[in-house]
Amino acid sequence: MVEQGLNATGIEMVFQLPDPCKSTYLSYACSTAYPRPVTSGKVRTFNVLFGCKSTCEAVGLACKANVDYLQQRGILPPEPILPDCSAPIPNTELYPGGPFQYQPDTSCNDIPSTDIVKGVSAGLCLVLVISYLVLPGKLQHPSNLILFAAIATTIFLLAVVPSYGNPRRVQCDANGVTPASSFNNGLCAAQGAWLLFGAIAATAWLSTIIVNLHLHTVWNSDWLSRRSWLIHLFGWGVPAAFAAIAVATKSLGWNNSNMCMVTQAKSNALMFIPLGIIVVPASLVHITTFVHILRITLQSEISESVISRSTLSSGKAARISHRRHVLNAVRIQWRAAMLALVVLGSIMIYWAFYLVEGEKSHEMGWMSNWQLCIFTGGGDQESCGRQFAKGHVPDFVFMMIAETLVSSTGAWVFLLFFKKSTVVEWKELISRWTCCAGRRNRRRVEDQFYVI
Repeated sequence: MVEQGLNATGIEMVFQLPDPCKSTYLSYACSTAYPRPVTSGKVRTFNVLFGCKSTCEAVGLACKANVDYLQQRGILPPEPILPDCSAPIPNTELYPGGPFQYQPDTSCNDIPSTDIVKGVSAGLCLVLVISYLVLPGKLQHPSNLILFAAIATTIFLLAVVPSYGNPRRVQCDANGVTPASSFNNGLCAAQGAWLLFGAIAATAWLSTIIVNLHLHTVWNSDWLSRRSWLIHLFGWGVPAAFAAIAVATKSLGWNNSNMCMVTQAKSNALMFIPLGIIVVPASLVHITTFVHILRITLQSEISESVISRSTLSSGKAARISHRRHVLNAVRIQWRAAMLALVVLGSIMIYWAFYLVEGEKSHEMGWMSNWQLCIFTGGGDQESCGRQFAKGHVPDFVFMMIAETLVSSTGAWVFLLFFKKSTVVEWKELISRWTCCAGRRNRRRVEDQFYVI
């Protein structure tokens, strides 16, 4: 019955056409012939979700030129072949309450929530980047480290942009079925390289902030400020090298979710091991810094007012001086310390998710049992999934926590560093621009007056 319905919609004729028409029409035909049933909460009662209107409209865009040409030559009959997306879905009059219209995109092609978080975080982080580039005094060390970390974080989060609206364009080959890879989808390869570069760059710059905080707080050293070439090589050169290797070896493709990244076979070598080499030492350095700060803070609770300066030995005086230096450094750089702590924690949870959940068995025999459970009345797809999918697919809650934490890094950068003083500086800058523009206008009017 389904095959007869598909033939009635002209699928045999359309299948004689080249891609992208054929694959686009197949997507439309399958979504209308096999609507998705979703449990309603009532026994043996389901809500049926039909095809998306955008899927129908995509057929017109992909096939109209081919169909018009073949109809003009008399190869195809003159009657309409392409679906009318404003009319009810064919054959849905057979369903109770039918016929039905195509679903709006807000119901069936909605952007995943983590992608929304990525977009918002990227926007906030971009605001901070612009502020640091425009406002005075933000390009000197160590403020410029925050700028570079914000730029890298923005690059990482904006990698989701090619997936907006139509994730399939980075998930699939042109035929709409084969998973995308470096061999068959250039946009997927570009997104994967972009994501890999951004992930390593953001981690590298945040680790640089940690090391600089440690050197300044514990050792009272500005070693990094005198070696900008080294930190730029580490922050931009190393990520670019790994991204270039991934592109050269064609190790990019779609694994899961709606984004392309390093293929599963190469993900450890090109992504997770490099991240671990950066994150683990940085975390240990950060712990060392916090232990030092905690020790100095506890020592500072001893009042210095009762101790006469004349009675202090040179060693005690040096310790008091260092204590004051540490406490002053904490007051100045606590935001950097908090950012590093939050973001590195997010990265480590993300890293742990893929190390633990990525090792799930890829043997697909469980799917046959899952399907048999449904077909034989053993339960609905959710209850059968709980019986047979456990241990074979990633934990959904763990996945959402890991993705949400990493997706919100840009928001943390913004919240910690877009301070009240930044707003004041923006107001002062806008005021100066307005005054300068007013003076230029007055001078222009005066010059015209003198000419007259």
